[in-house]
Amino acid sequence: MSTKIGVIESRWHDATNGIKKNTTVKPLFDFLSDLHFGNHHAYDYEMVGTQGAFVSALERVARSRATTIAYLAMHGSDDGLHLHGGDRISRTILKNTLLRITSENGSNLTGLYFGSCLFGSRALAEYLFKNNASVTWIAGYQESVDFVTSSGLDLLFFNTLIAVRCESPTLTNLQKIQEVARRIRSQMQGLCNSPLENGDPRTGLGFSIYVNRRGRTRGARDLLRDY
Repeated sequence: MSTKIGVIESRWHDATNGIKKNTTVKPLFDFLSDLHFGNHHAYDYEMVGTQGAFVSALERVARSRATTIAYLAMHGSDDGLHLHGGDRISRTILKNTLLRITSENGSNLTGLYFGSCLFGSRALAEYLFKNNASVTWIAGYQESVDFVTSSGLDLLFFNTLIAVRCESPTLTNLQKIQEVARRIRSQMQGLCNSPLENGDPRTGLGFSIYVNRRGRTRGARDLLRDY
């Protein structure tokens, strides 16, 4: 796989009553890797617990010649990503890290995917695009989401993305993510909608895929809604 996914994950559960849970998204990517490439090694994986470890892992992923997408799997809120060591990754830390990587050694990242609650908002995407974060697209959740349901959508997203890459390798990065968004709109729009959009507080994950809007109306364009 010449264009890998870099998975950066933080532990989801602290030990409760002496019981330590090893919940992880890793089996999702083992499955996708085996399904499409016949082994479990077609993606990169990092586990982090502190701000310094997160920054170092993102630097390694972004500087890799093969890795083009960073999947950040950890707890989130409106004001940042939360690591199991207690540190918070604010949008400013994220932006500064991406800009430093790009200016010092260059970055091969084309996409950022936030596998976390609440952090993947239009405001975050516009903030990163406005500050020239060198990615083509940003995806994530604006709602507080169920782990199993959101993991299912994550699996469907990356399976679709890999399929588009394999079927249409000559498309630009923007064209590829646009095709991914088109298929997702066609097959699973209700799952991506917010509960308000679905008119049912029990449904919808508030999932979006943003690209940088060009021209006079600059900002983040949501490919699942602004089309």
